Amino acid sequence: METTAKIIVIDDEMRICHNVKKILSKNNYDVSYATSAKAALEKMAKEAFSLLISDVVMPKMNGLELLKLVKNQWPLTKVIMITAYGATDTALKSMRLGALDYIPKPFTPDQLRSAVERVLGDKLVEASVGKREKEAIDTTVKVSAAQRERKKEAIDIIDVDMPFDRDEVAKYTGEEYTKTLGPSDMPVVGMPAPETLENFCKLGGEICNEVFGKLGHICKVGNKTGECPRKTAKKKKGAMKGKAFDAKKLIGIDHPFNYEEVVSITGPEYVWNLDRDGMSFIPYDELKKQVAGMMEKEPEHIPIYHEVMREPAYRDVLVIEDEVGISNNIRKILSKKGYDVDQAVTKNEALQKIEETAYKVILLDLKIPEVRGLELLEAIREKGRDTAVIIITGYASIESAVETSRLGAMSYLHKPFTPDEIRDATDNAFRLAA
Repeated sequence: METTAKIIVIDDEMRICHNVKKILSKNNYDVSYATSAKAALEKMAKEAFSLLISDVVMPKMNGLELLKLVKNQWPLTKVIMITAYGATDTALKSMRLGALDYIPKPFTPDQLRSAVERVLGDKLVEASVGKREKEAIDTTVKVSAAQRERKKEAIDIIDVDMPFDRDEVAKYTGEEYTKTLGPSDMPVVGMPAPETLENFCKLGGEICNEVFGKLGHICKVGNKTGECPRKTAKKKKGAMKGKAFDAKKLIGIDHPFNYEEVVSITGPEYVWNLDRDGMSFIPYDELKKQVAGMMEKEPEHIPIYHEVMREPAYRDVLVIEDEVGISNNIRKILSKKGYDVDQAVTKNEALQKIEETAYKVILLDLKIPEVRGLELLEAIREKGRDTAVIIITGYASIESAVETSRLGAMSYLHKPFTPDEIRDATDNAFRLAA
């Protein structure tokens, strides 16, 4: 059988390179690999590849930097990004920089083969992005502590860094074989169950110390309540976290404002007196002192300034959001910057406004009643190809970030967002659309 395509895999973990090569070689692809972006560029300078499969988080030059450089020098080379640190931010950036797909690890052989077949079969279209926008994309990759922790977890995965899961292995080898597998994909020698070991507490599910054994393996509190006291204490401690109102985390759970932003306008004293519902309160004794002090002082004459209304600096912003409160907040935030903001809260209203007006920027919620999938985004693309679209959603996912960026979304914001995030995204959209 003839070779169908030449593929290069770039990942700083050698095992990933070997695994991907093994998977794709079975489909008769000619697969090479490199463990750094520099080594990959050296290989690409000497021979042509139909497809590049690259990790995102790599030392020295990361995957986004490599993707940007490759699409500049070899624009016809197709690209798939893979990563153990999946995030909507890097997913959107990857697609806007020219990748055709974005696959979070761990993936299965079938998932990888399917993605490669779609890409090489020209079933996926590269997002249409202007040169100015591509140049403005920040290729910095930020990895949070939570993402690093998720990579360490190996729940139902044979090996956290290897693209196999138990169901797929069982399909080819049988269920009995997968039961013998350890964390290194090798069958393990049978070990005695922990219940048979000395000093094991069946109630708590832990191997206890010698003191427990000397006491005759008796836990008085546990036998009386039927629950392990250590586990009960841990549950209570965990349940208390997050119950208390913390103004520093979020002021008004349904409104896009955070602690620093409110303090910058009102001062910290206002926030110190906020209750759980976001209402400010002051103790009665302190209030009496303040009123008494005000009565003793001569009232200050505050000059009144009459502000002349100015013409908006920008026009034609449409907010498509079925939550009226959020839509009004966005309108107020952008109006203060001089933007002329229009609103739509239903599917029919949004379609009518898209039909009638060629908006420069549209902020689009992904969950609008009666809207099927991404039909509003598709309608925007059909009617106004120059319109910059900013996705705003409370249901963020890598899949929706990939799909919306393919259809031309420029930014992707999670709810709740701050006024600064909305302003920055809108400013950036207008700057690149100008």
